[in-house]
Amino acid sequence: MRRILLLLGMIVLARPGFADERVWRLGVLTPFDWPSDATMHSVMLPELARRGYVEGKNLIVLPRWGSGGDLSRLAQDLASAKPDVIVAVSPTAIIAATKASPQTPIVASFTADPVVEGVAQSLARPGGMVTGIAMLAYEGDKKRLELFHEAIPAAHKLALLTRAAGVAQQDEVLRAAKGMGVEVVVYEASGPIDYASVFDAMQNAGVDGVIIGSTPIFHRDAAQLAALATERHFATICEWREMASAGCLIGYGPDIGELRLRTADFIVRLFSGGNPAEMPFEQPIRFEMAINNKVAHSIGITVAPSVFVRADEVIE
Repeated sequence: MRRILLLLGMIVLARPGFADERVWRLGVLTPFDWPSDATMHSVMLPELARRGYVEGKNLIVLPRWGSGGDLSRLAQDLASAKPDVIVAVSPTAIIAATKASPQTPIVASFTADPVVEGVAQSLARPGGMVTGIAMLAYEGDKKRLELFHEAIPAAHKLALLTRAAGVAQQDEVLRAAKGMGVEVVVYEASGPIDYASVFDAMQNAGVDGVIIGSTPIFHRDAAQLAALATERHFATICEWREMASAGCLIGYGPDIGELRLRTADFIVRLFSGGNPAEMPFEQPIRFEMAINNKVAHSIGITVAPSVFVRADEVIE
């Protein structure tokens, strides 16, 4: 009997993956509240499970979330947990993660331009430990400027709300505005403490509308920014479709669900031994738009029919 049990034990241990099945540790560093980050939970984690990485079985998720200076401290705390891969959401989180975990592969989620930010040598060949999704935010802001001008052609003086005034990418937006005969004034806000005073300055300057610049912080604070704009009867265009649901007049940007699927793909490739230095950054492909017609009515704006008919969603 003892010999039989020994043989059975040897057979079980010989089964592929039984004795050496690895438990993977996935770090997440984000300015968004992790429990309420819908697409992380409804898209990214189910896609990882579908591809064999199941939370609670062979996957441990290590979320750290906060804003501003907290991200550096949270990145250090995350590094001590020794993740195999880190998903870093926002340029600030990406830089904090690279400093705290320089040898850990990092999937950049919603980075504006990894080359400008100094975390990659090029989009095609990153050359370091960071790869992922490159939003190329200034291209998105230019497109939103064009869309705003088409939607409300009578608006000739616009504000561009940004977190970092004067950088080269914003010069691209200003040049595009000049070609359209539109004046764009750049306003900087680091976070909620600045919002009210900045919107007061816009009102005093007599702007006709606001382009809410591309940044995860403004995405997080969409409802607050939209409320300040609506109080002043400003039309707004924002980075994501869902920001129209939060009160922006127009939300236009990449399909966030698709980006979460592609984030999961990067994670799987890195778990499988992929080299981030040779893993090209990807850019958004699918875009979507929502128009909040309730906001349009409340501020007395009519969106041009040519834009209205292209909306994926109209909020009444």
